[in-house]
Amino acid sequence: METKKEILGKKIKRFRLVNDIRQEDMADKMGVSRATLINYEKGYTAVNFDALDRLKEAYPLFKEDKSENDKPKIIENNIIDFRLLFKVLASNISYIAFTTIFAGFFGILLSFSISKSYTAQISLYPAKKDSMQGLGQLQSIAANFGVNTAQKSNNFNIPDVVKSRLIANKVLKNSWQSQNKEKINLIQMWGLYKKPWYTLSKKFEIDSSAVFSKALNKFNNHIYVSEDQITGLIRIDTQFSDPFISAEIANFIGDNVQTYIQKENSAQSKKEKLFISDRLSIVRNELELAELELKKFKERNRGYENSPELFMVFSRLFRESEAKKEVYMTLQQQLELARIDEVKQSPILHILDHAVPPIEKSSPNRIMFLVVFLFLGASYSSLKTLFRY
Repeated sequence: METKKEILGKKIKRFRLVNDIRQEDMADKMGVSRATLINYEKGYTAVNFDALDRLKEAYPLFKEDKSENDKPKIIENNIIDFRLLFKVLASNISYIAFTTIFAGFFGILLSFSISKSYTAQISLYPAKKDSMQGLGQLQSIAANFGVNTAQKSNNFNIPDVVKSRLIANKVLKNSWQSQNKEKINLIQMWGLYKKPWYTLSKKFEIDSSAVFSKALNKFNNHIYVSEDQITGLIRIDTQFSDPFISAEIANFIGDNVQTYIQKENSAQSKKEKLFISDRLSIVRNELELAELELKKFKERNRGYENSPELFMVFSRLFRESEAKKEVYMTLQQQLELARIDEVKQSPILHILDHAVPPIEKSSPNRIMFLVVFLFLGASYSSLKTLFRY
């Protein structure tokens, strides 16, 4: 890499050759010998400041053109010179301040261009499921026949139900009362049936299925579900441009989720009742056959007590009959319990807090816009100043 004295020596030589100046004349003007000038031009010797000043006086067209490398560096040898850094920033404080204020003003204007939205929240709490007597016996019997009788409340992931297409379809097809007491559905509120501004064709046909699909995706972006893994508390947030519609949709979703889970649990109870009824009919026939076999054995073998072999056969038939009877009695009890469970209307989910129309908007947060854009403006102007330096 060339040193400063080599670079300056080359500039002196280039200037002398371009302007057809003899070495003796230039050396005389600089007040040095010809040999010293040669050393200057070859970079062997650093140019004396006095000689350089005399050169500039004698030849005004000669410009030293100091290199950028002559300036002190903010970062040198991986060490930051904070004093120089702040000095550079302070020297351009007016530019930085103007850019920062302009960015903050732009952020505020941008926040006004974004439509307001209001967030309503409904909270749900899972009900505690009462344990029923004899449930362990039913589960053991059902498990032997390949039927799963796990608790129903564990079969539902509430956030998935809330975000399901079933709930979304009902919400989109329903009409809601706005703050202005007008009935409107979400597709109309979002203006999805309007002709796009970029469409040049005069004959514009609306594809209802495409509009509805777009509305489904848009709807999911306005619904937020959170579930506390410890307490089980579920919060459903709805965010729309109208506070009344936001609260009404939140309550509608809560009621529909509660109804859906209750309906599915009732269907499961009915399925269990049918299973128990079928098993009861089969076990009844098996019990009758076992009792008939035992009766015939006793009629044919009156003195079976005195014969070890006959008594062993009697014991086996008696055990089979008693076992069938126990199963039959258990299934009868469980059938009654299943009938009660089928008509039971206790909710699986309790609505803890209904949604109410929010008073204040949730977005846009203009303070946040101001802070963010002020930060961006200050960062941009500061970095630009440092890079220019």
